[in-house]
Amino acid sequence: MSTIPLEDSFAQTLRERINNYFKENDISVKANREMKIKMITGLLWWSLSYLFIYLFSFDKLSFFLLYVFHGWGHIFFSFNVGHDALHNAISKKGRINKLWAYSYDLLGVNTYMWRFMHHQGHHSCLNVTGEDMSLETAGFFRLSNEQELKPYHKYQQYYSFIIYGLYLLYYVFYKDFKYFFNKKNIHLKDIKHPVKEWIILFAGKAFYLLYMLVLPLVLLPFGWAFILFTFVFTLFMIGLVMSFTFQTTHIIDSTYFPKHNSEYENYVYHVFATTADYSVENKLSNWFFGGLNIHIIHHLRPDICHIHYQKLTGILKEVAAEYGVVYRENKTVYEAFRSHMTALKLLGNGSLDREINNNLNYARFIKG
Repeated sequence: MSTIPLEDSFAQTLRERINNYFKENDISVKANREMKIKMITGLLWWSLSYLFIYLFSFDKLSFFLLYVFHGWGHIFFSFNVGHDALHNAISKKGRINKLWAYSYDLLGVNTYMWRFMHHQGHHSCLNVTGEDMSLETAGFFRLSNEQELKPYHKYQQYYSFIIYGLYLLYYVFYKDFKYFFNKKNIHLKDIKHPVKEWIILFAGKAFYLLYMLVLPLVLLPFGWAFILFTFVFTLFMIGLVMSFTFQTTHIIDSTYFPKHNSEYENYVYHVFATTADYSVENKLSNWFFGGLNIHIIHHLRPDICHIHYQKLTGILKEVAAEYGVVYRENKTVYEAFRSHMTALKLLGNGSLDREINNNLNYARFIKG
């Protein structure tokens, strides 16, 4: 079912043209042959690269390179398969989506908690301070003009590389547990976790540590310090790539931060105000990032498999132009990265606050 509201003419037209695209071409909104090839590729990359660690680690260098290559497989698998599955975008059959969604547990992230933190804690409240959990950084960053400005935030564009790199380590070893046992979070109040989810949480973490750390320590003839360093380095690399991939779609120098979800007459404008695409026309970007770089259509229709995003974004651009709704895009990965770093700088020194407060027509980021 579409998540685009129908009450607004722009939203209704956009919804109709997206639906017509699938009807006219007689194709499903779910996975096609190309997507199935990506799913097989992701599974083979994860499994075979792990096997290669034990077959071809002849010395420390070969072990390090093979382990890092396996880490890139984690990124590809999570971007292209796990993310779609958790949005029920792979198949119309729930059990198939659920099966593929458990790939996140293979990668150290609890599937059950991710649904809460990503669906309720992000998709439903983009860039809303106090609700969007992607803005929560324990004070390390200032990612919204609604957050408190602290003296050290003026350096956040510099130390972002360190904090972003530590993100997956934080997620695997702390964040899932923090929110699993935290009853105060706005999205987790009064939630009673099923017994099976308790088991999956701890079993999933144990399995991840077993195959990523314990088995190399036991089976390979390298010192524990070197293996531990390789493990931490790989998770740091994954955290860095994942953080920048997501942050460059919401926190850029033209980002808007709604005070609440009802600030606009229709949530579709909220999405356009808080989200941007990048590298839409680049085939390599679309293949590797799993459509996460084509982010506006994802937030409007997360039920659609990412394999269709590029063509749907062409439709989205046309409708937005017809209705005078600003569509924001960075043409390359580098432009998106630079825009994000600029946003960190502006938010860190308060410049973006002044621009928002002094410009009553800040809605130019939303409507022309």
